[in-house]
Amino acid sequence: MHIEKTTEIWEYDGSFYGFLTIVYHAFTKKQFPEIILTPDIAVETLFLSRWIETDEPLAQKIYERLTKRLRKENTQFIIDGFYCSLREKERCLLDAIQIALESKDLLSNHLGHPSILALQKSLKALFGEVHLFTGFIRFEFAGKLLYSTISPKHFSLPYLCPHFARRYPQEMLMIYDDTHRLLGIIEEGQISFIENSDPPLSNKADSEQEIQANWRTFLQAVTIQERKNERTQLSHLPMRYRPHMFDFQ
Repeated sequence: MHIEKTTEIWEYDGSFYGFLTIVYHAFTKKQFPEIILTPDIAVETLFLSRWIETDEPLAQKIYERLTKRLRKENTQFIIDGFYCSLREKERCLLDAIQIALESKDLLSNHLGHPSILALQKSLKALFGEVHLFTGFIRFEFAGKLLYSTISPKHFSLPYLCPHFARRYPQEMLMIYDDTHRLLGIIEEGQISFIENSDPPLSNKADSEQEIQANWRTFLQAVTIQERKNERTQLSHLPMRYRPHMFDFQ
């Protein structure tokens, strides 16, 4: 399939269905834009951008078509790639879809292509952050539920919630991502999300205050000051994870 590379600039609403609408227009016209923008990305340019309106029914059809034509692993690579923090991810994903349509091979075997390599590096950073949060996240009692706040660099919360849904199948938990204003709700293993959310009010129970105080006292008691190594500690627990860890408050 020959795709013409153009100097056009397209803009969309930043949603997954919006991106799939981009995919439809790009492959129907057999033209890839040079730049794809979302409203939160400002780029100085002499050229006007073309707004691509999200068409959800059309996007659903494109999704179903891709899942039928692509390998399961490649479909997941593209979905995960959309949620990574790569600045040019949409343009890279168009290249990835073209490669996946023309080859039955895994996209992860095409690291010689700049777009695939860039996506792979960004996904590695995303999944690395998710892995760290499974150990660094701290919950506190807020009434009858467990609540936590995180400040991730990447769109980690949807990948983090299944871990805690499996770990606490009988509990109700809330995790608030204050970077992306996304609230994850886990209730007896079922996961839902609220986008563009403000942080919910957290009424910290007196028992929770006592638990946290006792935990900090324990940490101070077991710490050997003469063996304290800040540099090594930072390599295992970077500063950016600490603001929401009551161990360090």
